[in-house]
Amino acid sequence: MKTKFLISILTISLLSCTNDTHQQNESTETDLKITTVKVVNPQQRSFTSVLQIIANAIPNKRVDIHAMEGGFLSELKKDIGDKVYEGNVLAILNNPELKRELEINKVAKEVAEANYLRFKKVITKTPELTTLQEFEKVEATYLMANAKYQATLNRDSLLTIRAPFSGIITARNIELGALIQSGINNSNSIILFELMDVDIIRLTVALPETEVDNISNGMEAVISFTELPGREFPAQVSRMANAIDNRTKTMEVQFDISNKNGKIKAGMYANVELQLQSTNDKISLPNEALIAIKSEFFILQVKNGIVEKTLIKKGLSNSKYFEVLSNEVNENTQVIIEGKAMVKDGIKVKISK
Repeated sequence: MKTKFLISILTISLLSCTNDTHQQNESTETDLKITTVKVVNPQQRSFTSVLQIIANAIPNKRVDIHAMEGGFLSELKKDIGDKVYEGNVLAILNNPELKRELEINKVAKEVAEANYLRFKKVITKTPELTTLQEFEKVEATYLMANAKYQATLNRDSLLTIRAPFSGIITARNIELGALIQSGINNSNSIILFELMDVDIIRLTVALPETEVDNISNGMEAVISFTELPGREFPAQVSRMANAIDNRTKTMEVQFDISNKNGKIKAGMYANVELQLQSTNDKISLPNEALIAIKSEFFILQVKNGIVEKTLIKKGLSNSKYFEVLSNEVNENTQVIIEGKAMVKDGIKVKISK
């Protein structure tokens, strides 16, 4: 009987040991399945960031010159590549029908004017010889004839094509004798000349949305061109669109560069280098913490041992750090910098000491 009792106690002890070992093994296996990650807390830092971006060189002014009155091209004064000044004659058109109309209206105006002056003299010296109504009628006839003549004279002056501003003729699309239609009355009228003002070159930059808050009018930049090796051009931010393009998520920024020697050609691509300065009131993280998916930026933070994927707005960045512009991230946030590839949103993790 005593032997059986001892055997029972031994059996119970063995079963208890087996259960304890099994529970320990399960606990160990569970611990092994939980990924260990390394985290950091955001910190306030002040650092500079160099933004390098490609810009497109365009002329300060560019215009397609159309004729504002129809006629045939009788004289060609300027050609492609010519330097012209505001008001210079580029070409002369001839319109015989308009010339005849001008002569007729001139004669009608002169006759009406002579009649008006005669009536004016009469009503001034001997008013009893005419009436005020007759004088006003003659005066109205003269004014209408003069207006018609001046309008025709203005149309005739439009046959002389002049440069609206100083620049370079970059295209000519007409030949002597060609019949030119008025650009005012015909939407398909031919472009006579293309004129560009390249004394000042305007650079247009598509600035990423993430950098918009860090740029302002007057900010210094250094410009270089691949086609002009060894040369750098200082410039300042001249204009900002102050509006984000929803399609590209960029904002247009413009720089003006003096180009009196004409070395910079319209259409060149420029390298723009901007020195941006971070402020102390923003927090930053190491670049290892950043996850970029298309045009969006994320971090993985740990809350109560659980991974949470957080969308953020990225500010300035350099080779080590980037600014975090998000109300959901503060200096107490635990952000994963090692082990991101082994975890995903919602899983449990351990933080390495």
